Amino acid sequence: MTVSDGNYSGYLFAHFIGEEPDGEQVYFSYSEDGLHWKDLNAGLPVLRSGLGENGVRDPFIVRSPKENKFYLIATDLRIASGKGWSAAVAAGSRDIAVWESDDLVRWSEPWAVAVGVPGAGCVWAPEAVYDEAADQFLVFWASATQEPQEKERKHKIYCARTNDFRTFTAAEKYIERENHIIDTTIIAHNGSYYRFSKDETTKNIRAERSASLDSDSFALLGAPALEALAGVEGPQIFKFNDREEWCLIVDRYAEGKGYLPLVTSDLAGAEFRVLPEGAYDMGKTRKRHGGVLPITAAECSRLLAAFGDGHQVLPGQFADPDLAKFGDRYYLYPTTDGFTSWSGTRFHVFSSEDMRIWQDEGVILDLATEDVPWAVGSAWAPAIAYRNERYYYYFCGKTNNGRSAIGVAVAETPTGPFRAEPQPLLTMELTERLGVDMGQTIDPSVFLEDDGTPYLLFGNGHAAIVQLGEDMVSIVEDTMKNMVGLPDFREAIAVLKRGGLYHFTWSCDDTGSEDYHVKYGTAERLYGPVTYRHIVLAKNKEKDMLGTAHHSIFREPGTDKYVMAYHRFVTPLTRFTEGKGYHREVCITPLAFGEDGLMKRVRL
Repeated sequence: MTVSDGNYSGYLFAHFIGEEPDGEQVYFSYSEDGLHWKDLNAGLPVLRSGLGENGVRDPFIVRSPKENKFYLIATDLRIASGKGWSAAVAAGSRDIAVWESDDLVRWSEPWAVAVGVPGAGCVWAPEAVYDEAADQFLVFWASATQEPQEKERKHKIYCARTNDFRTFTAAEKYIERENHIIDTTIIAHNGSYYRFSKDETTKNIRAERSASLDSDSFALLGAPALEALAGVEGPQIFKFNDREEWCLIVDRYAEGKGYLPLVTSDLAGAEFRVLPEGAYDMGKTRKRHGGVLPITAAECSRLLAAFGDGHQVLPGQFADPDLAKFGDRYYLYPTTDGFTSWSGTRFHVFSSEDMRIWQDEGVILDLATEDVPWAVGSAWAPAIAYRNERYYYYFCGKTNNGRSAIGVAVAETPTGPFRAEPQPLLTMELTERLGVDMGQTIDPSVFLEDDGTPYLLFGNGHAAIVQLGEDMVSIVEDTMKNMVGLPDFREAIAVLKRGGLYHFTWSCDDTGSEDYHVKYGTAERLYGPVTYRHIVLAKNKEKDMLGTAHHSIFREPGTDKYVMAYHRFVTPLTRFTEGKGYHREVCITPLAFGEDGLMKRVRL
């Protein structure tokens, strides 16, 4: 997930879903690329309106540039109540419903504001744009009105200005066309405003441009792709966070197909291209008219914690998480993912006070710099340990000869700065010299014995264990041994001790396979042999949870409570059709032991 100049990392889509009994309320969906969406809150409404019509449509979220607040405005309308469209047009509510939030998670109770002009039959599809020149929000909506010279009602766009979404200036007519106009959206870019509106004459979207928000200042832009799309409404425009491209989504209401994205790199030229099926995924529920808001990484984290699936905890692409607690905070040390052939170079650390909302504490090592003198890339699978009043960070990297090695870096705090040792701690040359079978020297995990003796477990293809030196940056060579009794071992071995028994877990299959999973066994001695027990973590295909492995197990200090941190393929699964093993996301799930003293299988 790439952060833009605005530090936005994801997108929140507020929308409704249709005229079914619960469909005309506020729903949230989340995306990290703006094209592939997953429904939040298990596909249930996040906000409900008990005002006016007891339902809302066309929700739109705006961020206040002057204060740390968000406003959500929506049409006060519920067609499912049975009054019908004629009543909604001629005798509908003149109110908009408004919610306020500081964090996108906790929202105020809604309030109603009557913005419609006297005699208006309705107030539909309200949106807002910040007018920098006036230092106010311009709020605009559609109302069906009948003026003295008109024989029947016609929808026009009206507007008013506000600073706080409670007090508004008197409504004024903003856009009028030969036929009805019901949906308009506006975006600012490089000193210009771009306006996209549904044309009820041609049933398509018209594009306009202006240097100001004045009602008569907009000039029509030629937009062939938009003009060729008939039977669409509900246009919504937003900028991609990581590039100079914009996405316009339009609701294909005439065909009942939901939203279709169109993309342009030139707003002024209005040269949009229609994305083909398979290039986007709007989520499991069919979304109706709503608004898209770019959001920060911190906002993504809060939304996932509050409304996610209860598993993914880090927004963005990360893998191989090592979970720890130091003092009163939890820390996650993952691989930064999303790179072909796992070629990433940077390690991040995240912290949390509750294991739900995670804060990115920044990059702690970059293998593409002089941070690690011996490494040239492939920053994989770190692990953390605290001893001797210092923090020891074990990590993987490639050397100049193309072989993987495990290094160590030391810091005074859990977030660094970390100082890497000038030479790797474990290499393939070392395991070969010691006669230890090894595919790659990768995937370290740290275990402290009851007496404080430290050990490092590692390996690919074959698992091994070695005692660390008292200084934690050296090893006791004659203690390095292969582990036995680990069927189908691929990588990522870890151990914990409970009830006098050693509990081993390891990853099987391949990280690029949807069947990547974790097996479990026990031993009476740290060096084994291990008795295999069962699979402890595996995919749940019905829930799109695939490639679930490479884990760490964390015990809450002073308790017998455990959780497992692991990764899975990025969701929605449609986002990447190839190379899913390069695109993974971090999850946490509870872990329990049975009355027999053995680890229970995780139920995803």
